[in-house]
Amino acid sequence: MELQYDLNVPVRIADLSLDKLLDEEKLVRLHPHWFIESKQDRDTLHWFQLRDYATDREFELGLRLHAAPAQEGEPGVRPLLCITLRDHPVQEIFLYMQDGVVRVRMRCLSRLSPEQEQDMLLWIRAIQEYLRLYTSTTPQTLLFRGIMNFMMLKMNPSQRKITIMLTKITVIELLVTVIIVVGYVYFR
Repeated sequence: MELQYDLNVPVRIADLSLDKLLDEEKLVRLHPHWFIESKQDRDTLHWFQLRDYATDREFELGLRLHAAPAQEGEPGVRPLLCITLRDHPVQEIFLYMQDGVVRVRMRCLSRLSPEQEQDMLLWIRAIQEYLRLYTSTTPQTLLFRGIMNFMMLKMNPSQRKITIMLTKITVIELLVTVIIVVGYVYFR
């Protein structure tokens, strides 16, 4: 069974070397609910012992990231990246460009349950947003790239949620402080 989705990222992403931009560990850390317990290399795959933060389920996932092979019989398809999975209902995630649109195709062993499909869509959306950071080099995207690569991807899901919550509270505190100071100076 195959599922296809449009990634809705600028076509400039096709000019990047995605296999150099992403590695296996970074790819697993992009999933918003997975926490890496341990990592092991065997059988040409990277095996991760994972814990799902949302369901508290532990499982093992084998993953290999490689350059996507050319697709025979599909004209106009430009392969970008291929992610091979083991011990997972999804066997392969294939990123490609066709007709000026970046798409993703998932090959599954069997029909995914709604929970499994939602879980994979969360992961694909996280990959999409991470790749979007590399489509331009504005000061804002450079800042968010640094935050993602040096802070957020090194945290587990609960640490990320706490950090985001504390950041929001700090921004609100700063805004209230500025409003109080401006109000005091203006009405004094």
